[in-house]
Amino acid sequence: MPPPFTPPPPNHRPRMLRVRDGLRDGLGGDVTYLRVSLTRQSNLARIRGRVEDADASPVKPMNRNETVHLIKVFTSLGIRKVRLTGGEPLLRRDLETIVAGISPEVEGRVHLTTNGTLLPRRARALADAGLHGVNINLDAADRAAYKRITGKDALGKALAGLEAARSAGLQVKLNATVVRGWNEDQILPLVHLAQRENLDLRFIECMPRRGETWELDRFVAAAEILRIIREGLGIDLVEETARHPEDGPARVYRISGANELGGDLAGAKVGIISAQHSNACDHCNRVRLTSRGELKVCRFGQPRVDLLEPLRRHAPQDMLVRLIRQGLQAKRPCHPFQRGGRLEMAQGLWQLGG
Repeated sequence: MPPPFTPPPPNHRPRMLRVRDGLRDGLGGDVTYLRVSLTRQSNLARIRGRVEDADASPVKPMNRNETVHLIKVFTSLGIRKVRLTGGEPLLRRDLETIVAGISPEVEGRVHLTTNGTLLPRRARALADAGLHGVNINLDAADRAAYKRITGKDALGKALAGLEAARSAGLQVKLNATVVRGWNEDQILPLVHLAQRENLDLRFIECMPRRGETWELDRFVAAAEILRIIREGLGIDLVEETARHPEDGPARVYRISGANELGGDLAGAKVGIISAQHSNACDHCNRVRLTSRGELKVCRFGQPRVDLLEPLRRHAPQDMLVRLIRQGLQAKRPCHPFQRGGRLEMAQGLWQLGG
């Protein structure tokens, strides 16, 4: 039986003509990175036990062709990297087809964020379709802690997905969100796992969602995460300063020396994303597309721009381009700490494209 997608041919050049003027936001920043939420559904809970069910909105989510079409509009405007997120994007049966449709447009720079449990069967096909790398959300390295957090005894599947991705030649990174009382005791086990597997690891400060009870004593700051790592390993962390603009807001540390695991750890890296206090508005290069085809220029504030409804009315591409440019030009400094406000998300990141 033929594959459900057509892999991009070798040395294939992007099909769409790139405009001379790329995307710029209202703060003067170049926008080169698009994050796309393919679904709000997930097969696991995450920190604080939340599982997303079917979307109750009357707006039908983007189908495969709509998703690829809108992403191609963005790539024609200078987007150079695309990350597919959720929810759990591997719940989309057409994921390989979507990857194959967009990979040639960004010269293979398509990445995926997933919990990894569904990767064992699909990693090879995704790599064949043109996927470059995966970020695996892994909030615990201990089986019991993983089950308590996600609601399923699926750590083995997640680790099998990690191995399947590496075997398929995909770049692999780990992400972990830290909340006191849930998984702060997993910081060191996750670092040890990353060291054993020679993987980059990112710890993320947890962001509260609007309308939920948020206790400040549950918050684990980046400085505390770093202290736990330093004291637990008994070695120094050397911060990397020269980094690519598209690497994101993480502060990355190289782990030097060795610990009880043995061996040289000079190649291991740990990143910390300080979502609460980092102010990246001035050099943010990313925008988000929700599963309902809404452009979101920032996680905080800023009105959405509906691209799906015009697309379904067969709007010409120049109209979609105009809507995208107008939405980006309307961007203003929006991180709550710039305004002296409290950090809280109107919605979860699974709804906004991560």
